[in-house]
Amino acid sequence: MRLGPQLASHAKPRAFLSVMRRPLLGTNFDRDYWNPLRDGAKECNSGPRYARWARPEMPAVPEMAGEDIYRLRHWAKAKLDEAGDIPRVAIEVRMGHELPGVEGTYSEVTVVMEERIVEYLLSGRRR
Repeated sequence: MRLGPQLASHAKPRAFLSVMRRPLLGTNFDRDYWNPLRDGAKECNSGPRYARWARPEMPAVPEMAGEDIYRLRHWAKAKLDEAGDIPRVAIEVRMGHELPGVEGTYSEVTVVMEERIVEYLLSGRRR
């Protein structure tokens, strides 16, 4: 999934915000956010009274067709594994996992690792 267009659509630090431009809390996430992001959506603009619900047209993400939000974690890990040059520790920490043993004890994620992940996700590059 390419996040560049989403990040460029606003000046906030998070990729995805509520229609009120706030963090996603207390929403019907599947109906109002996930399904339109996954399946695509037409432009929604019903005039100034409803401007807070306006949104640009969004293209579908074919790789996620029919998938629920839970699968996004699995898909994201597969995409990072696909890159081939992102260290395992960076992927596992991003997934919320801890590596066992010595590898987990002595490995840590660096800024360069995070930058590589961001570069890969924004470029949509596939090897």
